[in-house]
Amino acid sequence: MYKAVRNLQRMKKKEPLLIKTEDGLTTDTDEQVKVISEFFKQMFTSAEACEIEAIPPTPMTIPFTEQEIHKAVKSLKNGKSPGIDNITAEQLKSGPAVVNRLIADILNTIAATGDFPEEIKKGVLVPLQKPGKSKGPPAHLRPIVLLSILRKLLAICILNRVGDRIDSQIPLSQAAYRSGRGTTEQVFAMKLLAEKAITSTNYTTHILMMDMSKAFDTVDRNTIIQDLKSVLQQDELHLITILVKDVQLAVKLNGKIGQPFTTNIGTPQGDGLSPILFTLYLANALRTSTPAHLLDHQYCDPNLATNVIPLQYADDICWIGINDSKGIQHLKTIIPDQLGKRNLNINQDKTEEHVINRNGTNDWKQCKYLGTLLDTDSDLARRKRLANTALAKIKPILKDKKLSLNIKLRSYNAYVSSVFLYNSETWTLTKTLSNAIDTFHRRHLRGILNIRWPKVISNDDLYETTAESIWSDKITNRRLTFFGHILRLPDETPVRKCLDKFNIPHKKPRGGSKANMDQKRIQRFRK
Repeated sequence: MYKAVRNLQRMKKKEPLLIKTEDGLTTDTDEQVKVISEFFKQMFTSAEACEIEAIPPTPMTIPFTEQEIHKAVKSLKNGKSPGIDNITAEQLKSGPAVVNRLIADILNTIAATGDFPEEIKKGVLVPLQKPGKSKGPPAHLRPIVLLSILRKLLAICILNRVGDRIDSQIPLSQAAYRSGRGTTEQVFAMKLLAEKAITSTNYTTHILMMDMSKAFDTVDRNTIIQDLKSVLQQDELHLITILVKDVQLAVKLNGKIGQPFTTNIGTPQGDGLSPILFTLYLANALRTSTPAHLLDHQYCDPNLATNVIPLQYADDICWIGINDSKGIQHLKTIIPDQLGKRNLNINQDKTEEHVINRNGTNDWKQCKYLGTLLDTDSDLARRKRLANTALAKIKPILKDKKLSLNIKLRSYNAYVSSVFLYNSETWTLTKTLSNAIDTFHRRHLRGILNIRWPKVISNDDLYETTAESIWSDKITNRRLTFFGHILRLPDETPVRKCLDKFNIPHKKPRGGSKANMDQKRIQRFRK
């Protein structure tokens, strides 16, 4: 399997990176590094940023232990590029136990003295071209930051200690970076109320979707430290201050490293602690909204937003209003200003607002939330296109006569099935759609087996030869598992609130009803 993937990577044509300068597009590495470094320096630094409050060194109340470091080392993923120290996770995992003890001593010394190895504050920034973006502008590059192994271990150990306390300060409406939560439940909540609207005559669903511009890169670091003061102890706060203050980045391109620059805004990328700090930062930005306590769903003005449910996934924030256009308009007015107080800027071009009802337009069918279209038919058509594109990319593997059928099918499931079945639990399927999904799947399997007319194979033999499950059956099992997951969630999660809103009385139109998550089915699952 490893050789097959490596061969696939070799077959990809590595196109040179083009960067736009004053003299036009250039492929000169030195000039590119200089331009890219200047661009990201301006992005990650601000003259208006507040100086981070100095937190004095404090010995750890509970010192780091060898066992704690060993657990952190085991959690590191293999195959990741090293940082400036050129130490990989595999080296530590294969090393003797004394290494873990030495690392624990280093971290305890950092906490007690405030002195730390310079590698902790240095990162290597590797620019990658964003897919679907034109080549040339540095703004179309995605910065991938590679950190030293010691910094990663320190961040993991801190997160293991304080993660639950920080998580308790984040509302249940936020589903990102949390155990047992994900995009599927957020998408399902929105689709549930969209279907309710189109199958009722007295029910209107209002959707407000906001996207923040470079949200992770505009965070005020001193504000993060202030947010953590009421949550963490002095020794923990001191270590986090070390991780976020004056982080240095150096652009690396084609083996050449540019001049390092010091950053003072944004959550430092590359470790598992940064996204958790951002979600806390965002939660407090919304929580301080005086006119509307969004996280408690209670509003000072009883005529505004009494029927609004918030959905958050990282920096994607959304609200669903049930027969409540005033509440949505109220939020649309106050949220940009509220977030602006914490240097979070709403991208007005990506802000979407949809009104869904039985007699309205069908614009909502093209509404994409967290990679999924709300309309099942539209989403299925898009998933088929994406799956066919993924299939075309791995054709060299599928056509390689030296590879076994098992490897080909494993590649297919990894690169194609995962793409097509993304959030398939949220689809509202009829018998016709289920048959179309299975036909699409069998067409791919026959192609892998190179069975074309006049060769034939029955469906039963096809599934037996490939040891593949029928996709419609797999989706059904996923839906049952997903419903169990939903019903185990706390009542305050958005999807549970949407289930409650779904069950309010409604007036059905004349004629047969469309396929949807009807009340009787939901009540049966709840029992």
